[in-house]
Amino acid sequence: MAIDWGDAPAWSALGLSAVGTIIPISSARSSRASARSAEISAQAGVRQAAAAEEQVAIARESLRLAGGQSASSHAPTEIEAVQEALAQEPPYVAWWIEFKGHYLYALCNIGTATARNVEIDESRIGRGCSFKGQLKTLQMAPGQERRFKITYWWPSQRPRELWVRWQGHPEWKAIQVPLKG
Repeated sequence: MAIDWGDAPAWSALGLSAVGTIIPISSARSSRASARSAEISAQAGVRQAAAAEEQVAIARESLRLAGGQSASSHAPTEIEAVQEALAQEPPYVAWWIEFKGHYLYALCNIGTATARNVEIDESRIGRGCSFKGQLKTLQMAPGQERRFKITYWWPSQRPRELWVRWQGHPEWKAIQVPLKG
C-alpha cells in the first residue's frame, strides 16, 4: 500500500494515534511517581510516630529521675502532679455518625467523657433537606447513640457533614455523614 503524502485524514489519524499512545504512557509514569511519594510519606509518618513515642519515654524517664533527686527538696508534689498527669489520659468527647439505613443515622459518642447539652446546627444541613430527631439539649454518655433522620429531595444532595457543639466545646465541630454503611 502506497502512502499518499497529500492524504490529510490519514496523517491526522496517525497523529491522533501517536498522541493516544503518549498520554497513557505519561499517565502510567505519573501514577508510579505518586505511588512512590505515598510510600515515602507513609514511612515518614511511621518514623514520626516512633520519634514521638521516644520523646514521651524520655520525658517520663527524666521526670522519674528528677523525682528521685528532689526527694530531699521541697518540690516533690509538683513532680508527682506532672507524673500523674502523664499517666492518666484526660477524658474527651469524640463523635461518629453511623448509617443505619434509608435516611436513618445514629450520632455516637465514641469518647471517654459524657457530653452534655449537645446541639446540632440545623441551619447548616442545607436547602431541600429536613432533619428529624431528638438531639437538642441532651446528655450522651460514652458509647451511647441517638438516632435521627435526614431526608432530602432531588435536586438537593445529602449533607456531607453535621455540625455539633456541646458544653465545654462552644465552637461548632463538623462530623462527616457517611453515604452508606
